[in-house]
Amino acid sequence: MAGHAPMVASVRPGILTVTVGGKHEKIVVLGGLAEVSDKGLTVLAETAVSVQDIDKTAFAEQIAQMEADLKEEEGSALDRAIARLDHFKTIEQHITSTAMH
Repeated sequence: MAGHAPMVASVRPGILTVTVGGKHEKIVVLGGLAEVSDKGLTVLAETAVSVQDIDKTAFAEQIAQMEADLKEEEGSALDRAIARLDHFKTIEQHITSTAMH
């Protein structure tokens, strides 16, 4: 990110690939902040768990609960809940596919 303008941005739920010394590790990040500076990228995540450490059953149960909770939401809160659910479903697809192994 050399030469990139400094910035701070929110991080939505997804999978972050961290590369150190040529080794890649995929990490599930569930929101937070990312800061770009002349020193590089810093991510301050609400939750960050290695893909290989995710409890797939618990993650699926969390998605089911999020789906059930949708009927209690309205307006912009419903829009945000649907967007978050979509992010979680995308993560679930990635962590259950053989492409991640």
